[in-house]
Amino acid sequence: MVSKYMSYAIIENKLQVQSNGIKNMKLIKHFRFMSCLVFLLILLSVTTVCNPSRPREVTFDQLFANPGSYNSKEIVLQGYYFSGFEIQVIAEGLKSSGYAEGHLIPEGKMLWVNGGIPIDVYNQLRQQSMMGPLERYGKVRITGKFEYGGQYGHLGGYSSQITPTQVELIHWAP
Repeated sequence: MVSKYMSYAIIENKLQVQSNGIKNMKLIKHFRFMSCLVFLLILLSVTTVCNPSRPREVTFDQLFANPGSYNSKEIVLQGYYFSGFEIQVIAEGLKSSGYAEGHLIPEGKMLWVNGGIPIDVYNQLRQQSMMGPLERYGKVRITGKFEYGGQYGHLGGYSSQITPTQVELIHWAP
């Protein structure tokens, strides 16, 4: 026959086994959670290294304040594209030339646009021909490789250039 004390010992032993089982289950769940977390962190670091970050959007002021830090890097720059006789630039702005009513020319900081822009965007630009050859202009957002420190463009007249990989036309009214 089982004594009263033995019954308590058996019950206490069962409770202890159940308690250890619960502790073990909690440890297993914690281990699984930590393993998943470590795996996700490794995956995130690998995708960050394998996929370079998106191009950095910069202003003309940022770009020209320290052009060397952007050299040979892909950037995004918003400005005014202007194309005409011996000129193909993105500039900070456009202003009246003073030679013909409504005739605009680039002003402010500017850089050469190497290779031009895609024809589908080019064909959507505004046109003017008051001063002779056809000129095109418009507000754009250019993504491309920035280069600084050489002589670029027509007769090497520019100290920097951008080679576009993507060009977006931005609605604008002069």
